[in-house]
Amino acid sequence: MALLVLLSLGMLIVGFGAFGVIGVITPISRDLALTPVGAGWIVSAYAFAYAIGSPLGASITGRLDRRTVLVIGMGLIAAGALITAVAAHPAVLYAGRIVLAAGAGLYSPAAAGVAMMAVPAAQRGRALATVYAGLTVSQVIGIPAAGYIGFTIGWPWLFIAIATVAVVMAGALWLRVPARIAIAPATLGDLARAMTDPRLALAVLVTVTVMGAAWIPYTFLSPIIEEKTGGGAGLVAGLLIVYGVGSVAGNALGGFLVDRIGANRTLMIAATGPLPMMAALTFIPWGPWLGGVILFLWGMLGWTIGVSQQARLVALDPARMQVLLSLNAACIYGGAALGASLAGLAKSLGGTPGLGIAALGLGLVGVAHLALSLKLGGRRDY
Repeated sequence: MALLVLLSLGMLIVGFGAFGVIGVITPISRDLALTPVGAGWIVSAYAFAYAIGSPLGASITGRLDRRTVLVIGMGLIAAGALITAVAAHPAVLYAGRIVLAAGAGLYSPAAAGVAMMAVPAAQRGRALATVYAGLTVSQVIGIPAAGYIGFTIGWPWLFIAIATVAVVMAGALWLRVPARIAIAPATLGDLARAMTDPRLALAVLVTVTVMGAAWIPYTFLSPIIEEKTGGGAGLVAGLLIVYGVGSVAGNALGGFLVDRIGANRTLMIAATGPLPMMAALTFIPWGPWLGGVILFLWGMLGWTIGVSQQARLVALDPARMQVLLSLNAACIYGGAALGASLAGLAKSLGGTPGLGIAALGLGLVGVAHLALSLKLGGRRDY
């Protein structure tokens, strides 16, 4: 259990590096004279680097022991955070974000792999949920904490803090993670075979369609809350926290359900459960109390996908676990990019109801996609 908690704390650092920047985009943009497009690239540079670098990094480092990979990943996070902290030019800022993403892309799938191999098979769902609790918690506290630091003592100190904690974490990982954990090595050939195997490719891409649907309303979640409630910044922040708490609960629920009813059925809940919540979020009028219920349930049901999808991928091909987990991590950001792109178009064409129509449309595609993948995969379950 101590090892899982340590890995989860590492995921908390990953989450702060990924999501914390959202809370300080305004002061960064002001200090570096960024245009709105330039500010958007603070997030996009990270997303693209993670999506490309995670599967490549897992393949290149596939023959290294997992402890070394975890330490390298955390070291790159520290280096990327320091580069970001000292950036006086946009190019340096983007370079820092790319290095930070490369570290996160190495650490996340390696941590998931270690967690699954460190416990008996019947406890792997809860082990994954424990590790990924750090990532979900970072969404609840990361943006507000980053905003507080950025607007009080300056945004560079946020990244100096991330770098400092990452260095300490790298040392703790080296001391506490077993040197040898029985995980099949991954190669670039494994990556190529996984990407060209229709059964595996279809399974991994479920992450894109299901999470892409969620990102359509999530991209404009703050404006939706303002529109529905008429509330100010305090109410918006409070309801965003409610969503975050639901996400933390969903991560834990996903681990519990995977161990009880299997990854396949849990994954179907993750694909279908959020659909009525997204419809309610965008189609009907609601105030703070009903909105809180909708947001909590949406976060809880939607975030069961993290554990269930990873458990299913490992069950499909245990020998390519590291490659599949890294491809899945990349697809998370692919889904975010797809959803955010569709959100802008849907919002401009149909306002908030347009977001709901687009989310439900892609969400139904995701359900059909999952059903086909389950059929093609022979419904092999964790």
